[in-house]
Amino acid sequence: MPPDQRGADAPPPGPPPADFGTLHRVRAGLRRRLGLSVTRLRHPRVTFGPLCDVRSGARFTVARGAHVTIGAGCVLDHGFTLEATGTLSIGDRTVFGHHCTVAADDSVTIGAGCLLGELVSVRDHDHAFDRSDVGILDQGRTTAPVVIGDDVWVGAKATITRGVTIGRGAVVGAHAVVTHDLPAGCVAVGVPARIVRMRDGGPLSG
Repeated sequence: MPPDQRGADAPPPGPPPADFGTLHRVRAGLRRRLGLSVTRLRHPRVTFGPLCDVRSGARFTVARGAHVTIGAGCVLDHGFTLEATGTLSIGDRTVFGHHCTVAADDSVTIGAGCLLGELVSVRDHDHAFDRSDVGILDQGRTTAPVVIGDDVWVGAKATITRGVTIGRGAVVGAHAVVTHDLPAGCVAVGVPARIVRMRDGGPLSG
């Protein structure tokens, strides 16, 4: 039928949207539950909420006395790395791309509904290097809490450094290095990250 004679409800031309079917979804759900059960058994020091999706290659190093809580419905993609000697809290439905690293010597808090792209690094510590007469390896670490608010999107390969607070709804561009606080609703890019606009069109702040 010619295009001008198709009904208003006719589907557009081209291949139909992908649909993996009910069986695929059931199998994926079973794999997710089995994977979460195994992960809970292997890492009893980590508290997982229901319906978390922990994929292959995820690695957890949690010291005795550390407190790690991962909210309901979170996705930890392939190669995710978690290291904690302090407190780490991740809100519900936060998604980590493959090979992200989150490390908490003191305290890292990541809100609900966040998106962190692949290879993102979030750490609350850094190597001390103030003394030139002592090797950096022997100067220990400096720490400061990291707080990432709800609904934050961190682009691929970005780095969040110690002592940083990122406000709710902020967007951090790919490859950015965040070295200072970012206000809610901003868009920040670059090395070091700088605010280029506000999502609501308001004046720049921070």
